[in-house]
Parts: sequence; structure tokens; C-alpha cells
Amino acid sequence: MKSLKSCLLLCLCTTYIPFSWAKIIPWTPALPSSIDVFSGSPQQLADLTGDRLFIYAHPRQSLQLPTFKQAAAQSVQFYSSAVVLPIPEAQVKKHLLNYQGYAGLFPALKSAQILESRGHIQQVCYQVHIPTPIPVLNFKKNVVMQHHVSENSIETLIVDAPIPYGAGRLEWFALGANKTLVTVTQWGDLNQPKGFLFSKILNALPEAKLGIPAGTNAFLLEALQQRFKSQSSIPLSASQIPQVHFNAGQIQKITQLSQQSAQPVSFILPARQLKYGQASENMRFSSSFHYYPQPVQKLQPWLAADASQQLFPRQIRKVELNPVNRQQMDANYKVSVGLGVIQIPFDFKLRYQQPSPLQSQFDAIGGDLKFVKAGMKLLPQAHGTLFQMTSSMKIHDQAPFLLRAMRSMPYHDILPAVGANTVYTLKVQQKLK
Repeated sequence: MKSLKSCLLLCLCTTYIPFSWAKIIPWTPALPSSIDVFSGSPQQLADLTGDRLFIYAHPRQSLQLPTFKQAAAQSVQFYSSAVVLPIPEAQVKKHLLNYQGYAGLFPALKSAQILESRGHIQQVCYQVHIPTPIPVLNFKKNVVMQHHVSENSIETLIVDAPIPYGAGRLEWFALGANKTLVTVTQWGDLNQPKGFLFSKILNALPEAKLGIPAGTNAFLLEALQQRFKSQSSIPLSASQIPQVHFNAGQIQKITQLSQQSAQPVSFILPARQLKYGQASENMRFSSSFHYYPQPVQKLQPWLAADASQQLFPRQIRKVELNPVNRQQMDANYKVSVGLGVIQIPFDFKLRYQQPSPLQSQFDAIGGDLKFVKAGMKLLPQAHGTLFQMTSSMKIHDQAPFLLRAMRSMPYHDILPAVGANTVYTLKVQQKLK
């Protein structure tokens, strides 16, 4: 929630790169595969993905790219995401190799032109336009990527960009005659942004860096999912939080992934339909799991209504707590986000309830965000704790102008939740160190 605007804009912009008439750069890709952490098994990854979008990080590794200013390798961390599409592998490959068709596949991408081609290598210029009602937040650039094609993957080098150093890999794996696993694995250096807009946002909200990799991956695969999977919604009562069900082996794998990467593991769930008064809203929930070596007692304070102010003191200026009964608490958050000389105030009003010492739930009851619903749960492990956060947030059409402007961003109902989950769990991790 605190990094909503920045996550929406930056996770889109880090997907692309500004235009440059560059010749093909000599590069021998050596990027990780999405299935490396699944013993090289696409089926294992697909089984854990299910009907969701699945996002996870790899352990840190050394990387050297020809675009680096210095020849020395850097320590980097790649994020992967996965989705299972109900179409044949040949159809997936056809669409992903058709770069000019990306304009009709990915939102905000208006056109694509192949600048240079040499065998299995192409440099492609993409025209990207993300309009908003706020001129300073508009993004309109020509961007260039260098794609290297192999049998079942496209490895991409960032040539020049607002986020200037990075690389990624698209992969596809046949699971059957009409089922294909598609994955994205990418890294971008968020510590060296170029340009006024990116620098200002990251200076104002440095925590946004924590959520951008997950948001970028979600953006890419949500585009494929909306194109190739039928869309429907599952009814959900006002008192419910969507449950994700895993067997013991899958919970063990989720814990292992988070423990080895020190990053949360996230699932973006199919749409749920909630009643708000007489109207119904489709909401997209994200459920994130993060492993901490500490026991549950150390995590319990972060389930409380006032925990957010301890994690985000620069943005949350004040929290007013008003008990409703023994299990419920109303929290009124006074939030201020600064972009240079501009201070943008927001009010968020949430009702917290704690049905047990190991879980809490909150819903919007007023303020500037009408559609917010979330829950947090502590899952004790043999050694440590698995923290689960499930949330959804959506900007309604009567929100204040600065928030309402974000509705012009693609997937404004999806990206804030997965970004907020990631940022929250990682800020807790920083506090516990």
C-alpha cells in the first residue's frame, strides 16, 4: 500500500529499455533457468504453480554482462515466475518469437521493430507509452533489447535503460499435448537508475526496490495469462480470506525456496468476487510466504495494527487506534509520500481482527482505499517460522485524484498486492536481524 504508486510504475518501466541505435553486442548468455531450483524438473515447478502465477527468487550468484561499466562480476539475485497455459508448446513458441506481435500482447507496448538480425540474435526497438493523468508520471520511450533464441528459451540483454543493467530469460516447457509451462527469470540493477522520474521515486520510496522484481515478473506473465487463459471469478464471502492449499511436501519446498533466497515466495490467485453493498467487485489476491529462522513469538508483534508504522516511519506519519471489542481494532493511518517538493497525503482506515494469537485479518472501512482485504498467519516450522500474508487492494473510481490516476496503469488491481506483501515481509526481516 505504501509503495503502490512506485511499484505500479517502476515494475512496468524496468520491463523495458530506452531506444539506442546499437549494434549487436557480443554476449554468451549464462543466465539461470527457472527450473534450476526444482532439480531441473518442469513438472515439479508446474505442480507447485497450479492455476496460479508463481513468483520466487534464486540464491544470489555472480553475474558478468558486457554492458557493465567494469569487467568485474557483480553479486545479483534473479527472480523467476511461472504460469501454466492451456495451449500447445508450438503455439507458445510462435507467439514469443514474434516480437512485433508483442505490441498486442503486453500492455503499454505500442510497436516493435527489428533493428538488426544475425542468426538467432535480434535487436528489437519497442515503443512504450504509459499515459497517466499526471504529466510528470507519464512514460513514453523507444526501447531496445537484444534477444538470443535457443530451442526453448529467449535470453535477453538490456542494452541501455532507465534501469540500465539487467538481463532475463523466457522459457517454455511442454507438459502435454495442450499444456505448456512458461517462465520468466530476470534481474535488473535498481541501485543505478537513470533519469529524473526513476531517481525521484526511488529516493522518495527506497522500499519500493524490494517489491519491484516480483511486480515485474507478475506483469509479464499476467499478460500471457489474460491472453491465453479463460477468465472467471470465484465467489468469496465478506468474512473470508482465500485459502491456498498445499501438501506437506509443497510447504517444505516453499520454505526451502524462501530460506535459500532470503526472499518471499508468492502466488497470485485466480479472481475472487466479493460483495460490497449491492455491487460486486472482482479482486485479485496475492499470497506470499516468507521463512524466518526466529520462533513464532518473535513474529507475533508484526501481526498488530500498529506494526506498519514501525516498518515505514517515513511514510506513515501517524496511526490512531480505536478498540471496537476484544478481538477488533480500528486503525486510521495518516500517510504522506514525498516526490521532491511534492508531498502527497493519504488516509487509510482499516479494521483489524485477531481470531487467534497466530493470525490477524484486516479490511478497509473508509479512507482513500475502499477495496482492501488481507490476512497474516504464522506457520510454525521445526526450525523457525513461515509467515504467510494474503492481500488484495484495488483503487475504486471515486478515490482521490492522485490515487485514481493509477487506474490508468495496467494491472493496477494485481501489482500493488504482490508488491506490498513482498515489501512488508522483507521489512520485517530487516527488523529481526
